[in-house]
Amino acid sequence: MLTAGLGIPILLGLIYVGGWVLAAGTAAMAAIGVFELHRMFQNRGLSFFPRLAVVWTWALLAAPLAGISSDLVLGAGWGVAAIWTLTFAEGSGFQGALTTSWGAMYLGWLFSFMNAIRGLPHGRALLFGVFLVVWSTDTLAFFGGRAWGRARLLPRVSPGKTWVGAIIGTAAGTLAGVVAVAAVGRPWPEGLLIGLGISVVGQLGDLVESNLKRWCGVKDSGNLLPGHGGILDRFDSALFALPLAYYLLRGLGIG
Repeated sequence: MLTAGLGIPILLGLIYVGGWVLAAGTAAMAAIGVFELHRMFQNRGLSFFPRLAVVWTWALLAAPLAGISSDLVLGAGWGVAAIWTLTFAEGSGFQGALTTSWGAMYLGWLFSFMNAIRGLPHGRALLFGVFLVVWSTDTLAFFGGRAWGRARLLPRVSPGKTWVGAIIGTAAGTLAGVVAVAAVGRPWPEGLLIGLGISVVGQLGDLVESNLKRWCGVKDSGNLLPGHGGILDRFDSALFALPLAYYLLRGLGIG
């Protein structure tokens, strides 16, 4: 509880200030996430290049802020990864290039949408709204599932999640989306669409990260946040939700 009480205000403070303060905070969280992935992949016996992944991740985060195409950064990163396999990695190089490429996309590209949403008109309120939807979904899914859930959603991936919890979480997230969009003066049907989309995709992100942990044989991605796991555990839903939120907001002309 203490960890959440400290972590949430810090994140909200970063969003409130925005700009390079948010960018620096996002870069720090993404770098921690890279080394959590490194630990997880090591536990599975997989090759991974954490230093290259950090640089690549930071480049993906910085590119939109510097007016550089993310496609260019992706291409350059893949080129470096290819050279890395020939120069430093010997037989495990190709495996490392694949895991490193995936890690950079997962953390660098997905996290970059936090800065992208903050840069939109009403970006502060909109980014607050995205996390309101994600947190409402996660919280109500957890408590609703514990109270009334029986049928397991995907027991081989996450035994604690239930269909009832997912439905309750989706309803809560959808309602939060209506509230968040109303705060910037937009009609409720847009909030309904955004809230529903973020809620469903966020839960998918949670399941993907749970499956990755199970495959790697770890309980938590890290121990940075005692009792709450690591950065990946805290942002698994948000990472999937952020790009969808950005494109929905842009598509509807909200941001």
